[in-house]
Amino acid sequence: MNIKDIFTRAGAGIIYILVILLGLLGGRFSFLAVFGTVLGFGLFEFYRMMEKDTSHAISKIFNILLGVLIFFSVFLYLEDLCTYTLPASILIYLLILIASAIFLRRHDILHGIIYSVFGQIYITMPLSLLMLISYSYQPDLTGNGYDWIPVLALFVFLWVNDTAAYFIGSLTGKHKLIEHISPKKSVEGFVAGILFTLLGSLIFARLYPGFSVAFWMGFAVVVSLFGTLGDLFESLIKRTCNVKDAGQLIPGHGGILDRIDSLLVAVPAVYLYLILFLSF
Repeated sequence: MNIKDIFTRAGAGIIYILVILLGLLGGRFSFLAVFGTVLGFGLFEFYRMMEKDTSHAISKIFNILLGVLIFFSVFLYLEDLCTYTLPASILIYLLILIASAIFLRRHDILHGIIYSVFGQIYITMPLSLLMLISYSYQPDLTGNGYDWIPVLALFVFLWVNDTAAYFIGSLTGKHKLIEHISPKKSVEGFVAGILFTLLGSLIFARLYPGFSVAFWMGFAVVVSLFGTLGDLFESLIKRTCNVKDAGQLIPGHGGILDRIDSLLVAVPAVYLYLILFLSF
């Protein structure tokens, strides 16, 4: 990688981080706009990979639109603006898929339906859960309504884990983590990611002493472990589809899906952790 590529990668990474921070710190409408856009691009890249070698009966545009609609419906539900939109949008989506299976005379229709539903489970559901994490209705968590603190911590821990794993693994990595899925990942990088994320959790414990050190450290470990799993899983998808990157939207980084792969598996794990630890 030459100097120009390094600066391009660094510049694109900084812009990406700033956009994410705008989505988190700008309030609930900013969150909806930024992550709704991230969802749309992520779904597009996923379904495009699925259609790389063969076309599917279910249109990717349809899947993207319904995914974004479901995400927006979660927002309406949390804001108590329209509580029936969420179940209605999910029902409409399922009914259209069922109708496709019945009326489209294609031998591969079930494959198309499986790809469609999996894309929503893999991308739409975690990003919807991310919105749920940002909303709390227990005073002992972070206050009423939208709150960016737990979501910010989630992203910071992911970034620290990825950065430490990459640099330490590149410098000292000798033992492959799971070589047949991701040859560049090492055990040394994996351990370094956990350790540096734990150090980051101590900073959050200092900044937000309303939560115990044990809470923040547990949060960090969950993010590090499941974030790495998410990274490996997306690598498996790309290897199966025989593509290097999910897209080219972010120069030097690939597509949106390449940037949120860790997030997609970490979010459900963090949500479960918060429920168990804080009982909200």
